[in-house]
Amino acid sequence: MHITRRQFAALAAVVILPGMPRAADEENALFWRAKSPANDHVLFGYVRIRADSFPDIVAEGKRLVDQSKTVLIDINPGLTLSTAKFKNSDIKPVFAGLTPSDQDEFKTILSTSPAKGAIEKLSGFEASLLLIGEGQHAFGPDAPSIGLALAKYGVSIGRGVKTLVADGEMQALQKPLTLETVNSLGPDSISYLLELRRRIGPIGAYFDELYKARKSAEIAGLGEEITGKGIVTPTNLIDADKLRALLIERITNLPAGTNAFIILPIGLLNGPHSMLGELRSRGAEVSAID
Repeated sequence: MHITRRQFAALAAVVILPGMPRAADEENALFWRAKSPANDHVLFGYVRIRADSFPDIVAEGKRLVDQSKTVLIDINPGLTLSTAKFKNSDIKPVFAGLTPSDQDEFKTILSTSPAKGAIEKLSGFEASLLLIGEGQHAFGPDAPSIGLALAKYGVSIGRGVKTLVADGEMQALQKPLTLETVNSLGPDSISYLLELRRRIGPIGAYFDELYKARKSAEIAGLGEEITGKGIVTPTNLIDADKLRALLIERITNLPAGTNAFIILPIGLLNGPHSMLGELRSRGAEVSAID
């Protein structure tokens, strides 16, 4: 089994998103303004989806980039994270443990996917990746993700574009994907995701629709439900606390007058891992941009 960065990104929609009460104007926000005596930043929350599927969000992002002096992005979008390979003989297939009705449903869902020839050999981890990513607007070289598209726009109008976290720092924060993690998701986890799909339709497509509607609170609530069922997300594969702390330090210590458009994972602007409270505690006035 070979887990790639693209498969890793398929779970980005549910990363560190458990819900918590928030002001009404932040329930549907993707953009925030963080003002301090030294700087006036715009914070944009992204998920890894293709930009051309969300033209209104891209248009608003470009308008805010126009108003900024520079563009900062959390990490290098082209960064190659380490991948994991395991012997097929060490993988515990999840298919046989499903009920007959779930087996039939799972086969139908994957009948047009690249994995259709190996359905009965998939681990629970692989199966969860496929189910959570189903229907998501995939990005690629000719269809960049929304965060990358806005960074490229910044370059096109002469803005400097830099990363907040260096490649080596990000690689040091990555946690290795272990065989134990891959085999930790059993039939109950897949049955839950199938039940969820019956309620909301293809899960990846549903997250895309929530993002399109800017329903941050609903994204957070669904993320809480999924992670509460023990589904492995990128939070398990990176030291999220250290990454959050590093980003906060870099943002709060930017030179006066930087006035940046800052591109960050939506999970760092929502839920218990949100950095907004920390920015406020350090003197910034933070508010959602309608």
